[in-house]
Amino acid sequence: MHSTLRNLHGNGRGSGTTLNRFRLNEVISQLAFGGRRGRVYREIVSLAGVKPGDTVLDVGCSGGYLACKLAVAAGPSGHVAGVDPSAAAVGYAQRRAAGTAMTFTVGVAQHLNLPDASFDAVTCTLALHHVPARQRAAALAEMYRVTKPGGRLLVADFDPARPGLMRHPGSARTRRAVATVGSLEDLAAAAGYRIDSTGTLPLLRYVQATRPES
Repeated sequence: MHSTLRNLHGNGRGSGTTLNRFRLNEVISQLAFGGRRGRVYREIVSLAGVKPGDTVLDVGCSGGYLACKLAVAAGPSGHVAGVDPSAAAVGYAQRRAAGTAMTFTVGVAQHLNLPDASFDAVTCTLALHHVPARQRAAALAEMYRVTKPGGRLLVADFDPARPGLMRHPGSARTRRAVATVGSLEDLAAAAGYRIDSTGTLPLLRYVQATRPES
């Protein structure tokens, strides 16, 4: 889906994922949302509160689909960075973003090679269930570390309460991973964020949060 469907956050062969497999996953993502993917991701941008001039990080950026929408909201004075463990996905995102100021790097959520307090907004969509369960708290702690005081977090992932969530090869494995994620609200709060709201979108659940000013 938004992040490649294999275990690409330090728990599998992410670096060896082929571009053909990545493109197939993009098609699967479009089908899974039943034609609503664009609307859902525009709502994610809105929920993240991205405004002109913001610096934004998309964790688990995959091929840059959401990053491109974030960049529109941040405008020419802003900057969007993406991190994903799949070299194929990052390469695809770089080609998609050719001629823009967006930057993409290979990396994992639980070890972000980025400066402290450097982003106005951090997003993580359909990626957290790929992070090994024991490392999810570390992933949220890293997102907190790179968020500016007063900055915002938007984390969204599959809603395990939705029956028949996915019907594609590997969906059983993905459902099992989704079921282990637990409360997005609890993960964000444990990292230090102040929870602003929680809710659902088609296929997804999300949490909005803010890093306190002090």
